[in-house]
Amino acid sequence: MAFCGKLNQHNSPIFRRLESFHVAVVFQCIDHPGDSRLYPPYLLNDLFHSHWSFLFEQKIENGTMGRQKAISMNTLELLLQKDISLLSNPRDLADNSVYFFLYCHEGNNSSCPNYCQEGFLDLISSSMNNCARNQTETINVFKPAQGSAMKKIDDARQNLDQLDSQLLDILAERISIVRDIGELKAKKGMPVLDVHRERALLTRILEKTDERDLSQHFVSQIFRQIIRYGRSTQETILAPLTHESPVVQYQGSRGAFSWLAAHKYFSVRHSDFRMTGSHTYQEAIEAVSSDKAAYAVLPLENSLAGSFHEVIDLVAKSPCSIVGEEIIPIDLCLVALPGTDISDLQVVYSHPVILQQCARYLATLDGVRTQTHEDSAEAAGKVQKDGLKSQAAIASRHAAELSGLAILKEDITGAGADTTRFAIIAKQPVSVDGHLPAKTSLALNLPNEAGVLASIVNAFGKQGINMGKLESRPSSDGSGLTRFYIELDENADNPGLKEAVDSVRKIARSLRILGCYVDRARLESESDELLARAVDPDPDLSAVDLQSLPGKSPAKKHASKKSHYKFDSQPEGEGFIVQVGQVCFGNGGFHVIAGPCAVETPTQLDIAARDARNAGAVILRGGVFKPRSSPYSFQGLGWEGLRLLREAGDKYNLPIVTEVMAPEQVGRMAESADMLQIGARNMQNFDLLREVGRTDRPVLLKRGLMASIDEFLMAAEYIMAQGNFQVVLCERGIRTFETATRSTLDLSAVPVLRERTHLPVCVDPSHAAGRRSLVAPLSRGARAVGADSIMVEIHPDPANALCDGPQALSGKALAELIAELK
Repeated sequence: MAFCGKLNQHNSPIFRRLESFHVAVVFQCIDHPGDSRLYPPYLLNDLFHSHWSFLFEQKIENGTMGRQKAISMNTLELLLQKDISLLSNPRDLADNSVYFFLYCHEGNNSSCPNYCQEGFLDLISSSMNNCARNQTETINVFKPAQGSAMKKIDDARQNLDQLDSQLLDILAERISIVRDIGELKAKKGMPVLDVHRERALLTRILEKTDERDLSQHFVSQIFRQIIRYGRSTQETILAPLTHESPVVQYQGSRGAFSWLAAHKYFSVRHSDFRMTGSHTYQEAIEAVSSDKAAYAVLPLENSLAGSFHEVIDLVAKSPCSIVGEEIIPIDLCLVALPGTDISDLQVVYSHPVILQQCARYLATLDGVRTQTHEDSAEAAGKVQKDGLKSQAAIASRHAAELSGLAILKEDITGAGADTTRFAIIAKQPVSVDGHLPAKTSLALNLPNEAGVLASIVNAFGKQGINMGKLESRPSSDGSGLTRFYIELDENADNPGLKEAVDSVRKIARSLRILGCYVDRARLESESDELLARAVDPDPDLSAVDLQSLPGKSPAKKHASKKSHYKFDSQPEGEGFIVQVGQVCFGNGGFHVIAGPCAVETPTQLDIAARDARNAGAVILRGGVFKPRSSPYSFQGLGWEGLRLLREAGDKYNLPIVTEVMAPEQVGRMAESADMLQIGARNMQNFDLLREVGRTDRPVLLKRGLMASIDEFLMAAEYIMAQGNFQVVLCERGIRTFETATRSTLDLSAVPVLRERTHLPVCVDPSHAAGRRSLVAPLSRGARAVGADSIMVEIHPDPANALCDGPQALSGKALAELIAELK
């Protein structure tokens, strides 16, 4: 049984008159003009989402009001479904009036013996109306459907349940058939999108709506979603996931927009996946890099706030690639504890990007401050946990429901449609089938020179490749380079794109292909536009060039001459400029790098740096981690030495170069050093080579003691294959049977390298000779055979040097050598 009425007081004597257990749902009509209208059952969801704010659920027991408890939407719907006919009765609704819904659970006589007795309803009705008159309350008692009428409703609902179950079975069978068709398409090389088939299908279905008394718009929306889901299923056959039961990492907590994007993307592609949240973008990337997760889902671009540069930079510096994308609408709501009024608020929490999107609305809240939070869903959770009506969060409707919060204001961006594009990130890149529209993302560093950007744009324009996105930011490392992020509307396997990228590599200081993946926006928007014409047919459809649509045939791959070297060689022996600070290698000049073999003390380093600058050296070298043949020899000062080296470089306006010995040192070293050195003993430390290749720092690569020219160049390939083309090759001598010198300086390697590579070449006469008396003549020889630079060791007191004193020059000797070389 159920009773509905309007109350002027929450603590009503009506409740006190009831001495048996009932459940009361109390709600309030908000911002809705008084009227008298019918609310049929199918409007239930819209009605309560639009006009009602639920206040509390009350338990009435033994004539007293029980404790208050928040009621969920699902609970209310379950109650109303028992006596849904009540809502079909007209009643006046006045703004800010409180209404109640009393529900007595119908069961057997043992659970509610008096409620089902004939005449009980009239008795309660009379009692309630008496109380209403005494308390000036308006009471309307509606009798629920009884007897045969209620049985008919129950029977009808059972029939609906059966039909719903059949609908699910039919949908599952349809998807199974669609999947079979997709596998056949894949075998025959057919496109996923069949425009004529999809339009004919939708047109045929809509023609049958009138005879079934169905809305064309309603049916069209349903079948467009069915067709889209089927297309996505077939897409997964052409672009399948590479992991079984994958772990998917997302930033934030359950209910966050990243969580929604991950669920949307993987629920279509995999029936067995597990999602875990991380606090930061970097944590999610590291989970994939370390194989703790198969995929990460991170925001790439918001339609209002722009690109997430932190995510782009993290991907560019990691071994990961973008393998997919997902787009979801962003419904930003101001949410708070139930019963909170906007005037109560003092602080609003959310992700910084979301706060930026909602800045205009937040500016209208006088006296309310904002505070950033790692995630919007976690911000909602904080408001719920703190239990303060002075707090609110900006989050999705889904996050509000999970946290049990009320929505104070919807769509607070005030800027129309708002979407965020999320990147699907994996350890290994993927190839996109040519029948699917693809996108390729690049990250590159360009010199800030006139005409450089025009050259980049022309390289892609010449191949007919559209730049869907082109963004730039100045580098923050003082190198004078500009960082660019480019999205190309083309498959990475397209020969034209490969040719364009090769042209750009000649100009860029570093370039990394971040990934090639299905272009979700093009796949959905273009095909949806074509489907829309089924309702408003376009007579010129037959003239549409299908080759221009997402399902176009893949471009033919041209055979190319195989080469061991992909990046080391440039046509016509063109040179390549590597810039370290303001110093350029490869532009025809000859430069000297000088400094101590190892950083020992602040005084020693300060004198050496001053001598190097006064002599005319342009870069300061110094070892802070020293690979020594004996474990008992001086190993360097480590990070303290790096700090001293950086301070000396800044003091004397000299860029610094120092050796990095392990992959885990690279990130921290790159924050301070202007150039990273790979020593001879690490020339084939491939993990280290890959790691420096992911940085944007120039690299000085020394030739190994027993390395051939081919092995030397392949080591450079490891670095450049990660996208960093700023490599200077350093010949430092090789081990032979000759013992007169520490190593044998292979000066012939210089002209050979100049013939076979575009990379600048440096010579280290100090390590090759091992004797200071030989440094000058070997330096002259290096310049004579075409080296771009030399690297020389100096020390204020060579006799007492902790490392390689016999080969170190004094400051005066260095000045004489540089003057001679000029």
